[in-house]
Amino acid sequence: MKKSVSLMVLLVGTLFVSCSSLQTISFDQLQAADISFPDMVRKVAVINNMPVLKTEDGHKVLSAELEGDGKMASETLAECIANVNYFDQVIICDSMFRAQDEVPRANVVFSNEEIRKLSEDLGVDMIFSFDRIHIQTKPGVAFLSDFPLPVEVVEGAISPVIRVYMPQRNKPLFVVAKQDTISWQVDPTLSDQKIIKDASEYVASVSVDYLLPHWNGVTRFYYDGGNVEMRDAAVFLRENNWNEACNLWKAAYEKRKGRSKMRAAFNIALYYEVNDQLEQAREWLENARKLVKAGSTDEQLIAFYSLELGNRVNKLSKLKIQMKRFDDNF
Repeated sequence: MKKSVSLMVLLVGTLFVSCSSLQTISFDQLQAADISFPDMVRKVAVINNMPVLKTEDGHKVLSAELEGDGKMASETLAECIANVNYFDQVIICDSMFRAQDEVPRANVVFSNEEIRKLSEDLGVDMIFSFDRIHIQTKPGVAFLSDFPLPVEVVEGAISPVIRVYMPQRNKPLFVVAKQDTISWQVDPTLSDQKIIKDASEYVASVSVDYLLPHWNGVTRFYYDGGNVEMRDAAVFLRENNWNEACNLWKAAYEKRKGRSKMRAAFNIALYYEVNDQLEQAREWLENARKLVKAGSTDEQLIAFYSLELGNRVNKLSKLKIQMKRFDDNF
């Protein structure tokens, strides 16, 4: 799993607009999944358990209710899971389990006996079953950044159901049922088929973030001016040389006073967070807090960052459990 870092000029609201030396930095941070799997789960399968429905060809569009494409969704989910490299093997079984239903059934729960047999036949420890994608559409409008007037769109509320099974359990281990919304600009090429295709691929790809540890982009603030050490450190930071930047911030902390000392401590806290040393990060942020002027924007910034660090600390123990199979190498 690769981590990336990028810099940008701060563009925020009135809270920090007066701080010309305040910048932002964005980087990828590994986040915990909603569910933690036993370490013994190494081989998994993704199966298509959705009903088989026919959609008319052509461009008759704006059906109020649609059902997703199980084959497309399960293949997309299997590919996304495999790309994370969390499990040793990912098997796709896109055969249509509901193909023999005389009356199409959605959201069918497998029995424990069925899961045992499937797990044995496929040679896997766990099964992800894509059971339903319900799509509710309605007309709407959207505002595009490069167009002065609102444009007509079709809004789709997408409700997926993915069940996670293990043969040792009588009930599903976990159920993903996170509703999401996407939209399509109305044009002559838009059809029910396109909505089904896009919605099925989209919901399968975003569901992986609930199931497995994943990288999310986060944005943090840092100070880059006020004295020569801070300015030179900012140059190193733009070159992604965090160690040299931190050396200069620590030098500034030792020799400067007041607000300059506070800013250096704040930046050092960021250095330790980026390196996943959260206790040190919180210690340095506390050093910054002791130097801040009451009622200042700096005090508000420190309070905001303290909340962000607290959230990260709360989630880190769960992430460590999920990454134990990699000897905490993340």
